[in-house]
Amino acid sequence: MIELVFVFNGSRQVGLGSYETGDEAVAALKEHVRVNSAITQPVYHKSMSGGQIRIDYGARDCYYLLKEKEEQKGE
Repeated sequence: MIELVFVFNGSRQVGLGSYETGDEAVAALKEHVRVNSAITQPVYHKSMSGGQIRIDYGARDCYYLLKEKEEQKGE
């Protein structure tokens, strides 16, 4: 599972859901930018660190994180 998080103002975080694949998470990310951003032609930049992928799309204090969600073991 991939967790999509929107980070704005440099530190405030909003969870945007969990997705089965990275492709689904990226599609949701692009839709979120399309609906909520004034940037009409975003340019995406990806950087990786540990188990996270950071995706910048314009302003550097607003970005997305794709995190691998740890599965909880069944009882």
